[in-house]
Amino acid sequence: MIRDESIQGYVNRLASGEPTPGGGATGALLLAQGVGLLAMAARFSDHEELAERAATLASRALALSDDDEQAFARVSEAFGLPKNTDADRQERSRRIQEAIRAAAVPPRDLVEASADALRIAEDILADCNANVLSDVGAGLGCVRGTLVAAAVTLETDLAPLKDEDASTQVSTDIREADRLTGHADDLIGRTRQRIRG
Repeated sequence: MIRDESIQGYVNRLASGEPTPGGGATGALLLAQGVGLLAMAARFSDHEELAERAATLASRALALSDDDEQAFARVSEAFGLPKNTDADRQERSRRIQEAIRAAAVPPRDLVEASADALRIAEDILADCNANVLSDVGAGLGCVRGTLVAAAVTLETDLAPLKDEDASTQVSTDIREADRLTGHADDLIGRTRQRIRG
């Protein structure tokens, strides 16, 4: 499990040339780091309830990193199935579609978790210790990175999807990721303005 690896071990696996872990799992780790920073900023700003919400969200993000890696491993496995006969090709196609639909769930969950992170950040910014504004900004940058990772992962999932309902859902998720990325940019801009005075 990614959450139990050393940072060096994870980075080595990421760079190994294997298909997993990839962008989705990395986006989830970005979210965990981002909300970790938000939790710290909340504590320095005497907002323990916000800190607890952020810490809970960090644990959820770590679980999503594992979910994403496992889901994409099933996609890779499905693409590796034999295609020698018509029956093989039909089974392979069915399994690929099934795996891709399942692989779209973790990045969708990342978009939802990122929305929660942005709400936490807004609440912190309403009454934030000036000494930790840079940490809020860095945390927001991580959340933004998560949203970009989720969007490009979902776009990759969308291309081969044949199921119309699943395609519609993935397209909706991409639009929401893009909308939230804009919101993250706004919050980052507000944070930087407050740092500059």
